[in-house]
Amino acid sequence: MQFRSKYLRVFTILSLSFLGVTAQLPAAVVIRVPAEQPTIQAAISAALNGDTVQVAPGTYVERLNFLGKPIRVISEQGPQVTIIDGGYGGPVVTFASGESLQSVLSGFTVRNGSASFSAALRGGGIRIEYSSPTVTGNTITNNSAVDGGGGISSSFGSPLIQGNTITSNSQTIGFSGGVGGGGIAIVGSSSAQVLNNNISNNSWNSSSGGGVSLFAAGTPKFQNNSITNNSAYSQGGGFYIVNQSDAAIIQNLIIGNSAAVGGGVYWSVPYGARGPFLVNNTISGNNGPQGSGVFADGFDAQAELVNNIVMAAAGQTAILCGNFDSSVPIFQTNDVVSPSGAPYGGICASQTGLNGDISADPLFANPNNGDYHLQTGSPAIDSGSSGQAPQTDFDAVPRPLDGNGDGVPDVDMGAYEAPALDRTPPGTVATATPSPNAAGWNRTNVTLALNATDNPGGSGVQYIRYWLTGAQQTPVVISGNPASVLITAEGTTTVGYSAIDNAGNIELSKSLSVKIDKTGPIISGMPATGCTLSPAKHQLVQVASVTTSDSLSGLLSLSVTATSSEPDSGTGGGDVPGDIVINGGTVQLRAERSPSGKGRLYTITATAKDNAGNTTTATGTCSVPK
Repeated sequence: MQFRSKYLRVFTILSLSFLGVTAQLPAAVVIRVPAEQPTIQAAISAALNGDTVQVAPGTYVERLNFLGKPIRVISEQGPQVTIIDGGYGGPVVTFASGESLQSVLSGFTVRNGSASFSAALRGGGIRIEYSSPTVTGNTITNNSAVDGGGGISSSFGSPLIQGNTITSNSQTIGFSGGVGGGGIAIVGSSSAQVLNNNISNNSWNSSSGGGVSLFAAGTPKFQNNSITNNSAYSQGGGFYIVNQSDAAIIQNLIIGNSAAVGGGVYWSVPYGARGPFLVNNTISGNNGPQGSGVFADGFDAQAELVNNIVMAAAGQTAILCGNFDSSVPIFQTNDVVSPSGAPYGGICASQTGLNGDISADPLFANPNNGDYHLQTGSPAIDSGSSGQAPQTDFDAVPRPLDGNGDGVPDVDMGAYEAPALDRTPPGTVATATPSPNAAGWNRTNVTLALNATDNPGGSGVQYIRYWLTGAQQTPVVISGNPASVLITAEGTTTVGYSAIDNAGNIELSKSLSVKIDKTGPIISGMPATGCTLSPAKHQLVQVASVTTSDSLSGLLSLSVTATSSEPDSGTGGGDVPGDIVINGGTVQLRAERSPSGKGRLYTITATAKDNAGNTTTATGTCSVPK
């Protein structure tokens, strides 16, 4: 029995009730290289199912075989600093024992492999035979093979190849022919998934498939890959697709590749096969004297090109159809254009004007610098069909968007979905805190919140601008969203405002008046200080003519009352009733008092309230001395 004392391994109890026994299965561990094993292969050999081999930065001159184990071999710090160098002694990494997607290689530079020996003529960097591993996040470079797959070869397997950079791989010098595929070769019926990779600057110098070769490959899926600047001697600078390879080629950038036939894509479909589907690819600037973008041949009546942009190199034919068979593929909603050549050639008649196909400059943003997004006004915007289009574009932007501003979102042609064209200005809501009273006035400072929103699917609010006139004044202020405006001045301040979105749409200016009155009314005409009613001969004497004013919100009400320290009547001495007479603001008091008292005191109170709710109270007295 082999004991693994170097690793801390927790055991899991598994009850095998049908046998009446209990077994212990070891739980997964992390084996660190070189801390716990000197080489990566030694760690793989020591690993059990479910383990992780974690590799520290460094250059490891060795060749790996996963030995059929469902384990993860990962780097600690990524491919820039963690290198597996095959030393040209064979494929750098081999999966040839039925590995599944649980066998993972991630985070390495895989270089200097050579599939140039009889046991392994394909897959200089990574060789996959009858296996379906996961290969993700690696840089696979400077590898070669005799027969196919300078970078990666997969034969009769369905691997997941995702997020890798596969560059500068080639055919081994001194050999010729083969299935091709400088970057990747998929051979034998499978359902390989090749997603989000950069496949560039690979070559196959004696035959076909500079970037990718699909040779009787079954139903592989290539989506969101950048396939650029690859070259082949004869056919298929970017893709070489032959025998029964019913591939889904979806939303890839196929740019700057070269071959004598089919600079971007070459296919020849055998009798009885469906052929490839090309959907939402951007195929541009490829060099192929016989078909700059696509060369299509064979029994390809079921092959489809949908929503693609195919732009030929100057003077070349964008899509050329061979005459091996009289059938031609299905074209729907493509933009096929050649600046100084023909859009279609061979047995393919022009499709322009049929089934939504057009031939017009797609208006790439900056193709000289590798930017193949669509400019506003591109004829490819909102011109695709939604049936087979992916739900998101090459940048993971949702599809469809309303890129031409007609109010109807439609799928764009090519790999990129243009931003929604926003022709609708945003709208701003103004909210005052505190709210004014029923008369529209406040008697405290007011904070005005301005909150702008853009239309659904719009470009978003860029900023709010506002300005104040009246009691409080400011020039135009540019503010973020939301904006807050503090108003402190008494009187009426008018706040003008509007929002602008990122597309430059300007909201029509709005305004809101904020009225503030913090000052109570002014009361005038109260009795003079020291008011005295004398002599006391029972006569009525006018002591006050009360008036009030409020210059801001205006007067709401005025109340004038008076009280006496003695009863109105029954005091003797010729008492006359009706001692207090108030008419509006005019106050008359009777000059009389009780003969037995110490004198009489009248108190006059005036209360005024303005429309803002401010209240002023004034008090005066008049005496009738003894």
